Amino acid sequence: MQNAYYNLLMSGNAEAWTGTSWAMEYTRVFEHTHDDVKRPFAALDDTAIASLMNLPTLFAYEKYLRAPSRVGRITEVTRRQTEFAFTFAFDPTVSPMPYDTFTSLLRDLDIDPKWEVNRSHWAVKNVDLARVLHTAGFVSSPSLQPQARPPRVFISYSWDSPEHRAWVANLASSLRRDGVDVILDQWQLGLGEELSTFMVNGVRESDRVLVICTEQYVRKGKERQGGVGYEQMLVSSQIMQSVGTNKFVPVVRQTQGIAPVLPDDLAGRMYVDLSDGPNAAVAYQQLVHNLHNIRAPLPPLGPRPAAS
Repeated sequence: MQNAYYNLLMSGNAEAWTGTSWAMEYTRVFEHTHDDVKRPFAALDDTAIASLMNLPTLFAYEKYLRAPSRVGRITEVTRRQTEFAFTFAFDPTVSPMPYDTFTSLLRDLDIDPKWEVNRSHWAVKNVDLARVLHTAGFVSSPSLQPQARPPRVFISYSWDSPEHRAWVANLASSLRRDGVDVILDQWQLGLGEELSTFMVNGVRESDRVLVICTEQYVRKGKERQGGVGYEQMLVSSQIMQSVGTNKFVPVVRQTQGIAPVLPDDLAGRMYVDLSDGPNAAVAYQQLVHNLHNIRAPLPPLGPRPAAS
């Protein structure tokens, strides 16, 4: 099935494919999709979603934007009240497709040049995407490889001040630009939604949790105050359930004293210090590499010294 079909994700938002996640309303799914093509996926249950995620995906923009398209895969899908939220990854072996190249292939890709290129939607096409791109000379291989899911990270922090909230949002934005799918209350928690449910889901569903350790955060955690206190109970519970886990990463941002102060549950763990100063940029890069599981190369092992 992987070779016979592909996903087309069309968006009229210029920011849609600049990060690693986006959302599509349920009512826009399977627009411009033939009924026979839709049938195997129509239930949109877990099996159907898994099948859709196995398909290569063309991430395109509506006509008026005249922006390059990208090729990759959907790496995760989450059901919301009115839309699918999904993460995605681009194929690093496929260059961005210029707008003129995309429009020249519309017929071969089964894309309606009149209506479909002017409508945000999620379609499934009975077309071998890799073959079309290979025949057009755009890719060297007639097959496309699966893409790894971006790391998902939940940020736990305290609302110390408006400046600190802005700093956290800045950090989250930088991480998203560097391929990390960040879950942040400022972006994803709506009015009237339950804070405790958001925290539980965020901690449970994330690969890593960044714990922003300011002096206030540590104090509130120890005193079990408010949302910070609740999140600290979640952290304690998960650490007890998974001894030795590296899921929780202390991120220090402090101004007082020399030795950083960490929550009791995270004491003794390796931390990254993003406190304002000359070393913050280097520390940030170390954090990004760690979240992507990029390790420093191990030097080769030399021969045993000869006896003297």
